[in-house]
Amino acid sequence: MAYWSWWVTALALSGLTLGFWWALQRPLGVSGSWARVVLRSNDKILNQAEAGFRNNPQLFNDALMRATVEEFGEEAVQALLTKRAGQAGSGAVIAGSALPVRTPWTAHFTFLAMLVAGGAIAAADSGRLGLHFSMGEVYRQLFGQGVAAWLTLFVGGVLVGFGTQMAGGCTSGHALSGAPRLVPASLLATAVFFTTAVVVSIVISFAATVGGVS
Repeated sequence: MAYWSWWVTALALSGLTLGFWWALQRPLGVSGSWARVVLRSNDKILNQAEAGFRNNPQLFNDALMRATVEEFGEEAVQALLTKRAGQAGSGAVIAGSALPVRTPWTAHFTFLAMLVAGGAIAAADSGRLGLHFSMGEVYRQLFGQGVAAWLTLFVGGVLVGFGTQMAGGCTSGHALSGAPRLVPASLLATAVFFTTAVVVSIVISFAATVGGVS
């Protein structure tokens, strides 16, 4: 089977993630979409809580200013307003703010469904479409088979889910969407992701060698 050249997939991925950001001003991430689908019941609660602010933008501005004063102190806020007033040559002006429009969970579900559909189309095009329960020979050699293999897969999935929530994103959100825009948090998260992956791979390879797995 012939795979796409690395540079073709690199351009396709970068075009997709950067295009998504330029079009919607939002990062593209798989773990975030999955969380929105799983926690879709929260959308109704959040919409109800934000309804008053959306109907009265000034109420939102007042609440935002109050939270800013509580976080940074009144003196720091007054100093910033004075600086802005001097730059503008007029009275202190507080820039209007508005709650961002939240993408509905159905859009995130559609995105995830299209990932599955795209994989199915690619598999069908290569003649490999089918229902498979094996993770491959390498996985079987490293983690065995049966209950132990499935338990390892489950624990790994839980750890990945915990890590992406703790880091505020996964490799797609940070490495593909954040790193190209030079977001500091994404650069740090991506470095941690891949460094950890390399170290864990070396440890697993060493353990497999010691255990007599070639």
